[in-house]
Formats: sequence, structure tokens, C-alpha cells
Amino acid sequence: MRTPFFYMLSAILLLFSCSQMPKQAFPEVKDISEYEQTQFLPTLEHRISTDTNSVYCATLLFAWDEVRNIIGTPLSIPEEYQDLILLNASTYYRNVLKDNEYKVKGEVQGDLITARAEFDKSLPFPCELQKFNNCLTFSGHKVAAFGVAGYDRDEMTNTVDILYYENDDNFIIKLAPTDTKHEIILFKTGETYTTMAEMVAASDNLIQIGKQESVTESTKWKYQFEDDDMVMIPDMSFNISANFNKLINNIFTAKQESYRIIKAWQRIAFLLNETGAKIESEAEVEMALEECSELEEIVRHEPKKMIFDKPFFLMLHRTDAQHPYCCMHLVNSELMVKE
Repeated sequence: MRTPFFYMLSAILLLFSCSQMPKQAFPEVKDISEYEQTQFLPTLEHRISTDTNSVYCATLLFAWDEVRNIIGTPLSIPEEYQDLILLNASTYYRNVLKDNEYKVKGEVQGDLITARAEFDKSLPFPCELQKFNNCLTFSGHKVAAFGVAGYDRDEMTNTVDILYYENDDNFIIKLAPTDTKHEIILFKTGETYTTMAEMVAASDNLIQIGKQESVTESTKWKYQFEDDDMVMIPDMSFNISANFNKLINNIFTAKQESYRIIKAWQRIAFLLNETGAKIESEAEVEMALEECSELEEIVRHEPKKMIFDKPFFLMLHRTDAQHPYCCMHLVNSELMVKE
């Protein structure tokens, strides 16, 4: 006969198993030069590539904003420095995290200004999702995968939500971690976007359409999981550092002084698997005061198979924020866990 202690112990074990962090630690940090098919982007407005993974995180913009706070006056940037102009004009980093969720530090030592930003976030799922072995091929490579099948009703209800569905090559899902202020959005589409900012705007529009369709009798089936429906997502694991060479040695003016950027660096580490997601990022910007010089002017429905086996977008953001704090355009398997 099972005692009350048995049921209490079972409940404790279940609670522990449903709130654990992603299983493995971040891999050893590697320089982006070791990744031939991946690039870091300073902003959401920078152009993405159709054959290269693009990764963005707001920490570089946090650090750059601290530089502007230290200088205290508007910057004048020559037209030749288009990457710096985009960096300086971007507003997509604002309010993407709460003040207590990231750290920014700036200091002035002589003619050197240094600004550093960092944050880390662990986003475990309420319960561990299903592991799929030897099932997913992405850009010609077998990759580890996780997700849910239609019969896992409780897990789907708690963790996976369909935000938009047109067909198996055009849909948006949300993964809901235990921290209800954060969410992970995955957007598979055949549309081509020039920048991640365009993609964010497009996904926002589609999500609004999804809200309407989910309460319309003829289309609400798209947003309900049936027994044969499936979601399959590649495992991801990387820890990459990068120097933004197109920003280094850029010169701008402020307060009738000239500044040269001597460091623009960022590290992004990310894990995504059946237990949840973890992200960690840091960025540092340094600039030196230049000698004054002349500068230029400045019905029966087929089962939904929501399988991420083709290029897709991934976003992390707070539910109360307009824009993501991390965004990825994944077109190859370089950042995925191989089987």
C-alpha cells in the first residue's frame, strides 16, 4: 500500500524534474573565425545573409549607449562609417530587459573611454519536452532535436503555443519557460527579409492575425493540437566571441573632440534543448581621444508538422517588451548539436 510519504516524495521528484536548467553547460568559448557560416550583427537593422547564420544580442548596444552617456552630447559620424551610423541610430535595444536583468559599467581613464555590458538568463521549461533521436536533418546534416507530439497534450499546453499557422512552411510557435516574463519565439517562413528588424515586424503582424484566427470558428483548428500534430526543434549550443572589425578605427566627433573606436567586442553563449534555454552575453567598447584634426562632413485538416528543418528565425524577448533582446536567423547547422 502506498503511503502519504510516497505520494509526497513523488510530487517532489516531479517538481524537481520539471524545473531543471538545460542539461549541459556552455561549451568552451571559440572565436567567430572558427565559424565559416556564422556572423554577429551589431543591430537588428544590419543586413542578414541567405547562406550565413546571423546572430544579434543587445549587449553591444547597451555598451554603446553607455559610451554616449559618458560623452554627453550628440555624435557626428562621417558617412563612410555606415556600420557605426546604424549602431548609433538603433533604438531596438531600449527596454528589452529590465534594469535589474543586465549590468552596464563605463569608465574614463585619461584619453580612454571603456563601456561594458553583460547579462545572463536561464529559461527552463515547466517540464522536460520529448527528445527525438536521429529524426531531424537540417541543411544536409543530422542534428539533435526535441519537441512534442500531438499526444503529449499536457506538455504542449504548458510549454508550446501556436501563434500563427498558414502551412508547414509558414508558422510561428512560442516556447514558454517557467519565467512567464520571457518567451522564445520560433518563426519558420519562406519569405525573404533584408534585416531582422523587418522579420520582427512581419512576425508581429502575423501573430496579430493568429489571435484573430484562433477565435474564428473556421480557422481555430490551426491553433489546437491534434493527436498527429508535431513540433520538432534543433538543439542548439554555442559560445562565440567576435570583434566587430567594421567598427574598429571608425572616428566620430563630439564636443569638438575626435574619438577613435579601438575595441568593439561581443560574446554570446546560447543553449536550447528539451529542458529549456540559457543565454549569456557580454560586450565591450573602447575608444580613445584623438588629436584634433580635420574630418569629413559628416474541414478535414492535414496534421500540422511544424518541423524546423529549413531556415528559421529565433527570438528571445520579454513579454512586455516591443523588441527581442536576442535574435537569430538560422540557415545552416553550424550552431546546432550534431548527432
